Amino acid sequence: MTTQPDLFTPGKAPVELTRGVTESDQLNLRAHLMSHGWQTRKEICTALVWEERKLRAVAESIGTDIVRCQLGYKLTDTCTRDDVSAALQGCDAFESQAKKELLYSTGLRRRLHALIG
Repeated sequence: MTTQPDLFTPGKAPVELTRGVTESDQLNLRAHLMSHGWQTRKEICTALVWEERKLRAVAESIGTDIVRCQLGYKLTDTCTRDDVSAALQGCDAFESQAKKELLYSTGLRRRLHALIG
């Protein structure tokens, strides 16, 4: 018997985003952010000795428990009123990127359909 992934648990990313990410990686990133607040990619990668690709994968696997925006990364639960505008800017950036990717996907699908039929 197969089970459906729980897509509605807050802060939990879909399974495909967590490939190659361990619980230890998630705990390390959470602990680092808990003790440092806002951190840039460079600061986190230097401190944890990670490549940027790994940082992105770990942050994505943690989901909405981490704010990702131009200021850097921060645990959502530690955000204050002063952080809200930066976090919302991050939301806007993700939505804008999603729209661009959806337009590309739809356009490519139509073009391939026109070529192949």
